[in-house]
Amino acid sequence: MPTSMPCPSIRIPVELLTQSSFSQFGTVIENPAHSPLSRSQRSPPPKATSANQGSALKFLDVTHLSNLYNLAPSKKSAKAVMNMFVCAPRDLRPHEPSESMPSSWGDLDFDEDDYGNMDRELFDVQILERHPFTTQTFIPMGLSGNERHTQYLVIVAPTLPASGSRRHVDRAPPYPTPNVKKQKSIKDLFAKARPSPFTNEAAPPPPQFTRLHPSARPKGPGLPDLKNIRAFVATGNQAVTYGAGTWHAPMVVIGERPIDFVVVQFANGVGIEDCQEITLVPDKNAEEGVVVMIDSDNSGRVQVKAGVGSVNAKL
Repeated sequence: MPTSMPCPSIRIPVELLTQSSFSQFGTVIENPAHSPLSRSQRSPPPKATSANQGSALKFLDVTHLSNLYNLAPSKKSAKAVMNMFVCAPRDLRPHEPSESMPSSWGDLDFDEDDYGNMDRELFDVQILERHPFTTQTFIPMGLSGNERHTQYLVIVAPTLPASGSRRHVDRAPPYPTPNVKKQKSIKDLFAKARPSPFTNEAAPPPPQFTRLHPSARPKGPGLPDLKNIRAFVATGNQAVTYGAGTWHAPMVVIGERPIDFVVVQFANGVGIEDCQEITLVPDKNAEEGVVVMIDSDNSGRVQVKAGVGSVNAKL
């Protein structure tokens, strides 16, 4: 696949990380009691049951893990792996006025003179990656949910159709899913008939991917949709699972100290099948590239500027 793609000037406001706002990209893992949303705004809580002789409440199916390596060209099986990432705070650059518009939030008016005591800094998104055949769960350790001086950003993008990707790089991006045409047997042909001569089914069985959570289904061969890239701020009470094939930036820690993440995924050791990366290069007419606007208060806590729970945003 291409190693880089041109990008326009885009500035992205920060959103609150919630299950409803993040659902197309993956799942948010959190204790419902600690959700930053009010009770009326929260999604229905996951199923719960009593555990540990009644001393604990066990929430069931809090995220969706997918191993799709049976689709990989190498056919090499994958195993579950658990790694640790010690992520240092990122370098931010000072705020500079720009004509760039926030992606996906073009109807919001972010007045340059209307953020009072807020400090605004900028993070340049220079690389996106995806894991085509596996979900990837990041679990922060040692970060309090009330921490004001260190947080982390989750930056994600939808996937463009293959035809749209061709316009960006002038060639169709290869995707590591083989398109094998095999000769169908007579039994295979009759199996599609309904009612089936082999079963009592009146309708064909659903495709295998319909049983997966939408965020965990294969995303296809497309490049990232930069005009709809989004940035979420997470608390220490939240872990996040990227759906298989979801384009995302490497983890972005904001603040004073590193964050330790335990990362759970599947891997088969074949580089292009485990992880694909693309560098974002501002095109020749771009003032800058893809930039996240990070507003923080006097304590250093990142402020939400778009979506649910936003402050100082004009509709």
